[in-house]
Amino acid sequence: MNKISKLFDSTLLSPDVDKKEVIDFINKSVQKNVRAVSVPWCYIPLAIELTSNSDVGIVVGVDFPLGYSPTEVKLAQIDYYSSLSPKITDFDVVLNLCAVKSNDWDYVHDEIVAVSRLTKAMGRVCKIIVEVSRLNEHELRYLCEILHDIEEVDYVKTGTGFGPRPTTYEDVVIMKSVLGDKKPIKVSGGIRTADQVKHFLQLGASLFGSSHAVDIISQFESEGK
Repeated sequence: MNKISKLFDSTLLSPDVDKKEVIDFINKSVQKNVRAVSVPWCYIPLAIELTSNSDVGIVVGVDFPLGYSPTEVKLAQIDYYSSLSPKITDFDVVLNLCAVKSNDWDYVHDEIVAVSRLTKAMGRVCKIIVEVSRLNEHELRYLCEILHDIEEVDYVKTGTGFGPRPTTYEDVVIMKSVLGDKKPIKVSGGIRTADQVKHFLQLGASLFGSSHAVDIISQFESEGK
């Protein structure tokens, strides 16, 4: 079960959660031995404290969930949160969809290079969020072609969970057809059941972000996986 639990970044990113909910969420996620947790950034010191006696990391979303801040702001966020604790293991960076929709591919490329290089220089895992729910197939394929060749990117992530629809199986099929085995895929946005996870794994996904991670792991446990 430990192997299954480490497939999950357990997330609680609703804008109206209170401290008590966050404490309960982190404790349950640590009990399940998830890969990492992600909570509203104001509670990062609390997450550092509550994960301190575990190998559970902390994910910070950069320019989350809209992604249209200038590159310099994203870099400042990475620098700031890296300074807080080595428990912060991952940065999930929302790329600039305004630039994508403007076909400003040089901007997109240069921003991804900048944020991924700084993230790796800080010794953290870099995930780039492409927000598949707001892209057409051409945009998704082109983005994956760019990401395929940027060495410092560790994962390509499907979404923030704040998009207009969940991630679909077809989204991952398209991404996998371009990324191949060069870049692992993190699926996030609408992941609620063990059956979904199994199907996405068959399609080539490697990691999941979900607010239902604890429940999904329990589903696997009940199956004796």
